[in-house]
Amino acid sequence: MTYTARVGIAVLVAVVAVGLTSPLGAWQAALEVSPDIAGQGPSPAHWLGTDHLGRDVFARLQLAAGAFAGPGLLACAVALVLAVPLAAVTAYRGGVVGSATRFGFTSLAAIPRFVLVLLVLSIYGDSSVTLALVAGVSYVPMLGEAVFERIERLRGEEYVLASQAHGLSGARILWVHLVWAACGRLIGRHLLALFGFYLVLETTLSYIGGFGVQEPTPSWGNMLVFEWGRRSVFDPALLAPGLALWLTLAATGWAAEALGEVEHG
Repeated sequence: MTYTARVGIAVLVAVVAVGLTSPLGAWQAALEVSPDIAGQGPSPAHWLGTDHLGRDVFARLQLAAGAFAGPGLLACAVALVLAVPLAAVTAYRGGVVGSATRFGFTSLAAIPRFVLVLLVLSIYGDSSVTLALVAGVSYVPMLGEAVFERIERLRGEEYVLASQAHGLSGARILWVHLVWAACGRLIGRHLLALFGFYLVLETTLSYIGGFGVQEPTPSWGNMLVFEWGRRSVFDPALLAPGLALWLTLAATGWAAEALGEVEHG
């Protein structure tokens, strides 16, 4: 495992841990308006200073991680549960059912993901749970097609045929040898990509307004737009959420390095 992969995994674990636990301690400091200390720079009392309403930037940065950490994991779980079993079973069996499944993936993939998300949010509301569900569903075609293609290609390999000849059950061959051993890293990389997609999606919706997390609850997206034009681009209130977004997205790519597959020639 490379150094950058280790750093990526460490950053993602830290960000998710902060996002899931920040409501326990950062809520009051992140929402408390204090005009008398508005626009202050970093200090021992406020590590990243305060925004133009006097709210602690560091506390808001922590609380904002919760806007995507839990929902992002939920989106990954939705895609995993919906795509992998369906793609694995139908690819292993093949035939008309397999062709129909692949057609379904292609049809759903024809709808742009961002358009599908906006459509669903317009109809059912923009709660974080709804956003996570539709983000997970929108990624099903990509994950499902990747798993389907690999299992369809491997089901005729010699080691699979040998396993069948030795009496291993079809379920064991499929789930242990094909899904877990042959597709595990592939699935992991796609889930990391989905987590990064959810982060960008949530940040974008919060930034443009109308959907996503709304003030006064912080999101890295609405933190950016809230201070834009009011502060220097080098001010921590504006710089911190941008750097946090970049670092987390970079970490998903670095962590994916750890799930890379070695090609054997």
